[in-house]
Amino acid sequence: MSPAPDDASSPPDPPAIVPSAHAKLRSRQGRPIGRVVNDVQRAGPGDVFVQPEDGRYVVRGSNAREHVIESDGEHVTSIQPRTDSAHKARLRAGTIRPATAEEYERLKGMAQ
Repeated sequence: MSPAPDDASSPPDPPAIVPSAHAKLRSRQGRPIGRVVNDVQRAGPGDVFVQPEDGRYVVRGSNAREHVIESDGEHVTSIQPRTDSAHKARLRAGTIRPATAEEYERLKGMAQ
């Protein structure tokens, strides 16, 4: 009989991106909710930001899309359009900041 696998030795799976109730509502209202995983997969380090106030990720997608994702992977909402000028204003105001390399890698792991 072979020994049982040691669950403590294997790292836990990263959380996956899942829609919140609010995201599901926004989807029914025509927001681009279904694009979140694809946009996260395509995002480079310069496309991922964090809201210091609550630790949520903000991901810039194509066509002026922006997705807000909780640090545990729950997809909060998607916004379109979020113009470059509005995005830059948020950076200047400090309501978002660039993600660290560790934060970026953690988010990318959620979209695999």
